[in-house]
Amino acid sequence: MEDLRFIMQYIKRHKWHYAAGIVTLFVVDFANLYIPRITGAVTDGLSDHTMDWSGVKNCLLGLLLLGLTLAVGRFLWRYFLFGSARKIEKELRNDMFAHLEKMSVDYFNENKTGDLMTRFTSDLNAIRMAIGMAVISAFDATVMTVMVIGQMMVYVNVKLTLLALIPMVVICVGTVYYGKVIHARYMERQEAVSDLTDYVQESFSGIRVIKAFVREQAQLKAFTKANEKTREKNLSLVRLQAGHAPFGSVYRHQQSGDSDLWRLSGHCGGDYPGALCGFPSVCEYAGMAHAGLRGSNYHVFPGAGFHQADSGSV
Repeated sequence: MEDLRFIMQYIKRHKWHYAAGIVTLFVVDFANLYIPRITGAVTDGLSDHTMDWSGVKNCLLGLLLLGLTLAVGRFLWRYFLFGSARKIEKELRNDMFAHLEKMSVDYFNENKTGDLMTRFTSDLNAIRMAIGMAVISAFDATVMTVMVIGQMMVYVNVKLTLLALIPMVVICVGTVYYGKVIHARYMERQEAVSDLTDYVQESFSGIRVIKAFVREQAQLKAFTKANEKTREKNLSLVRLQAGHAPFGSVYRHQQSGDSDLWRLSGHCGGDYPGALCGFPSVCEYAGMAHAGLRGSNYHVFPGAGFHQADSGSV
């Protein structure tokens, strides 16, 4: 909680930008939900011969306006949220550097230079992601999920919605485990990067001693070993993150497949041609909510590691 209060003092400086970004994000998510409804209305109208060409043109015009709204809205929430995160990163880096200038020589003797360099690079990048992209992911994981489920239940079919959302239970359980694992691997990666950076800095500082005692080959082997360790820690983290996109695609295809099987089995009868036409699109938005749930872990847990590692030294 102390770490959260520390970063909140920076967020409060840009609270209006964050508020504007969240409102814009809500408008974009809400506008997204109207696309399957329009495509469903066109399908119903054409199949029932109740819509002429002028009606189709009106629907196409509505889709065009929605597209423009989404384009402008996505630019605005990126400007407000990502822009604020960038500014906070700059302010935090300047404050950290000003703090280091006040520290005594003993502090720099006790703390490795490479570790301090990591604080100012990858750790600050993790903070920027935690207060930028993680906000968007958390919003999509909550608000978008509620809106999508409501739309599917009201405009499609309750049973079909519940069938398509069964994997969400597994996702919620897996999210807890996944968050702990990715946080642990991220911290291991940060420690490896810190050790490598410190080793390189010490090698440059003591280059005369290395040459005087003809230790070039030994230093090269030690550097290769440290570099390989950093590479393995990075790959360990990337392998875990690489399962995100394929798993999300399987989830969305499973939802669309459920809708097809449900329709072919006759559970929905013949009263939902437009709704079932728009259902795959709604499933895409449910997939977005699922991606937000996974993304909140991806961005929040690594970001939390910064404060655990940093609060005790800087």
